Amino acid sequence: MPIERKLAAIMFTDIAGFTKIMGDDETTALSILENQQSLI
Repeated sequence: MPIERKLAAIMFTDIAGFTKIMGDDETTALSILENQQSLI
């Protein structure tokens, strides 16, 4: 029996200073997060 193989890709992204931004201005932080998600 042939072995069935599948490829997978895992991507990790980071937003520098996100915790501080979230503490300072949650609306801006969520906007940045939505923008980053739209790029992917």
